[in-house]
Amino acid sequence: IDAFVLDPTTADPWYRRAVRVSMGEMIYLPIGRAARWPEALNELRAHGFVIAALTPSHDAVDLSVFAASKPARVALLLGAEGPGLSQAALHDSDVHVRIPILSTVDSLNVGHAAAIAFAALGNPDGA
Repeated sequence: IDAFVLDPTTADPWYRRAVRVSMGEMIYLPIGRAARWPEALNELRAHGFVIAALTPSHDAVDLSVFAASKPARVALLLGAEGPGLSQAALHDSDVHVRIPILSTVDSLNVGHAAAIAFAALGNPDGA
């Protein structure tokens, strides 16, 4: 993971608990806040990023399939716990990606979903 881009309403990433829970790792990661969301995705796309939205939707591409053929530059969108990504962010993404879970489970905690996706996308074998 090279950087975080936050939407205008995301909580303060420098909040004491956020720094502590990350064990201080977030101090070493560039963090930017987009002034306009999801319009900022167009700028990422212009720099060669494929915008991949994590969603529990059953018609989304399985994470392992996406990771196996991942593009060189991926911007992964993660939504708030509960409501998930906005319809605008989903619409402005290039691909919808899902972490396979039991049908009886609504969704994953955003931290867990991020960890799973980061591990899958960071694996050089894509698995």
